[in-house]
Amino acid sequence: IIFTALVAFAAARPQLEEEPVVIISEESDPIDGANFRHEFVADNGISQSMVGSAAEDGTQVMSGSYSFPLPDGTIATFNWVADALGFRVESPLLPVAPEAEHPIPAHALEQIAFSDAQRAAGLVWDEAAGAWL
Repeated sequence: IIFTALVAFAAARPQLEEEPVVIISEESDPIDGANFRHEFVADNGISQSMVGSAAEDGTQVMSGSYSFPLPDGTIATFNWVADALGFRVESPLLPVAPEAEHPIPAHALEQIAFSDAQRAAGLVWDEAAGAWL
């Protein structure tokens, strides 16, 4: 009885049929140190491109974009950069709060002013010591 119930339960579950995604085009350059390039376009509207290179100081710099269709038929596109300043992404779809709505808290401004004063006095933060030297 238990086995029959399990078989009936398994047969009654929804069957999801996924359409395969076909890559329409794909191009890439071989990785050469920090340099690379890769991009593709799929038949479902998804596309991606990225490029990597070395900055003047030798650090890795990458940039690219990705796009995908939204339920309303429009295309969402996001452009990004990853470098020594971190990862940054831009898109008209991302919310941007005016600084007036979200001012920097007073305690954070005090910490920034303290750090600026330490640097102006010629001190540097020593991570190993956990102190200004």
